[in-house]
Amino acid sequence: MKTKNIFILFLILILFSSCGEGIVNIGEEKFQPKIVVEGYLSPNNPIENIKISRNYPLNSYISYDDVYLSDADVIITDLQTNKSYNLIYDPVTKAYKYIGNDLVIGYSKSYMLKVRAVIDGNNLYTKCITTTPDIGFKIHKELSVLGEMKYREKDINDNLKYFNIVFDPSPGTDFYIIATIAQDATVESFIYDNPYFEIKKDNVIKNFERYQYESKWIQNINTGVKKQSKNIDWIDTWFYGNYRTIMYAGDKNLKDYYITINQLQEMDGNYHEPKMYFEGDGIGIFGSFIADTVYFKIIK
Repeated sequence: MKTKNIFILFLILILFSSCGEGIVNIGEEKFQPKIVVEGYLSPNNPIENIKISRNYPLNSYISYDDVYLSDADVIITDLQTNKSYNLIYDPVTKAYKYIGNDLVIGYSKSYMLKVRAVIDGNNLYTKCITTTPDIGFKIHKELSVLGEMKYREKDINDNLKYFNIVFDPSPGTDFYIIATIAQDATVESFIYDNPYFEIKKDNVIKNFERYQYESKWIQNINTGVKKQSKNIDWIDTWFYGNYRTIMYAGDKNLKDYYITINQLQEMDGNYHEPKMYFEGDGIGIFGSFIADTVYFKIIK
């Protein structure tokens, strides 16, 4: 699995009008077509998997083949040089990419994504800027606690042991995502005798990906302190076998979107959009990150 594909943040954004006791009333507002963007840049990595799609009115029939826009005009501009680069559509991934080698994404650099598309006869345009994190984020694998460990293994003092990641933060970047992926996940390798919940086999089958892919974030850390550490919580590991953990240092766009995407409903029932930075007719996420990866294994 490619690093960028961990960020599968599928957008279905609906504007609601509501009032009183958490009861949501859907208003009569006219549907507005939007360009939906899901894309990320990462220093020294190819520009690829920039997904450009569209929204639909509530209760519409949605065809998967029609969701992604194959004929949009998609451009990345390097704001340091003001040079622009056209992205092409890849029918296999249903996403846009840059096929040249003359644009290298750098650290602490700003880039603008511009998209023009025709949706339902409407000429739409949007743009968004991301500034990549500064160089410096890295995981110290030699200092981290990785390798093999029994599930919820204890030390000689009967305290739980943990897999642990030691890392240097990126200067000025205080937001990090830790994504943990069970690489050997099967219904049979699921840890049914966990101390948290009684989980039946049919529940594992129904919610398999929810258990296989876990992610949490760290925010507001002191970016001037090196060799910080973070445990992998046992509640984030649901299978025996090998794990891949990817840690991301995210820009402001990614931070604000990731934090707000799951907090769309307020206490009184009102709905609001996640935090986004698009101008014009766009919604979604265009952000950037630096990533590093470690591996460990849970044994019986």
